[in-house]
Amino acid sequence: MAKEFILSETGNDYRANLHCHTTLSDARLTPQEVKEQYKKLGYSIVAYTDHDVFIPHHKELSDESFLALNGFEAEFIDLNEKRRKRRTTHLCMIALDENIVNQPCFHRTEYLYYAPESSRELVKYDENEPDFDRVYNPETVREFMRKCKEKGFFVTYNHPAWSLETFEQYGTYEEMDAMELINGGSFIIDGQFEFNHRDFELFLRQGKKIFAVAGDDNHRATDAGVAWTVIRAPKLTYKDICESLKKGNFYATNGPEIKSLYIEDGVMHVETSEARRILFNTAIRHAKHIYNEDGTAVTSGSFEIDYDEDEYVRVTVVGMDGSVCYSNAYFLDK
Repeated sequence: MAKEFILSETGNDYRANLHCHTTLSDARLTPQEVKEQYKKLGYSIVAYTDHDVFIPHHKELSDESFLALNGFEAEFIDLNEKRRKRRTTHLCMIALDENIVNQPCFHRTEYLYYAPESSRELVKYDENEPDFDRVYNPETVREFMRKCKEKGFFVTYNHPAWSLETFEQYGTYEEMDAMELINGGSFIIDGQFEFNHRDFELFLRQGKKIFAVAGDDNHRATDAGVAWTVIRAPKLTYKDICESLKKGNFYATNGPEIKSLYIEDGVMHVETSEARRILFNTAIRHAKHIYNEDGTAVTSGSFEIDYDEDEYVRVTVVGMDGSVCYSNAYFLDK
């Protein structure tokens, strides 16, 4: 039986921050300063996702060693009777075509929560479309995601713990492409970064084929380099990187690396950087935990798949320093 590659056998691995803010909304570094900082940290890709304003940067910032992806982040707010924020929904939209210039679901007068008026003046939108009212409810959030996807955007659901949303709420958001498993800018519980792998598993067990991403959500210079998405693609071009995003040819991490991940003859195989342990996850309790009792590193493992029960398979890699890597899930054909 031919190998089925969950992570492409060929291509280059590019480190990407898919959640980024600049002075065009509420952050402290300009788009150019963000580029310079992330290149020094070994990144090849940054998705510029400033709050509520879609301002393409690709042509001015991209070069042979750096790719700027065009995007924006939108917020839905649940206000109490005193007009104070309670829960919120944050979504990042990344344009899958560098030629997209119009912001979808735009509103001409509302929702400029974080961006200055000077940034709003740079936004282009379809003047024939009506204003989109961001009412805080699951139906409107799903409609927003659906419309953005129809316009050619990759949609990620961000930091649910910081947003104070529960799975009962965002578990109904069916139109997302990916969920943020690590957010380097959210300190919501015990001063720790936000990790959302448990709710990711709940989505997968419902049969929802969403991907795992990680990002810095950077607002300050000190936010950079905390969590990232590794995208495997043949070349560092807008088209090639976006094709890998659409296919799920990437993984989310704040340290460990996945070097190969494939299925052959009913067995899942993985090769990694040095790890404390490797876990194989499925939709049921059928799982496997690989580690050395003496505490030395492991760098590979295999897992026999039960095609009648497992529904999907994926891996979690824990680094020697406790950092974590999450692969995307591979759904099994029955």
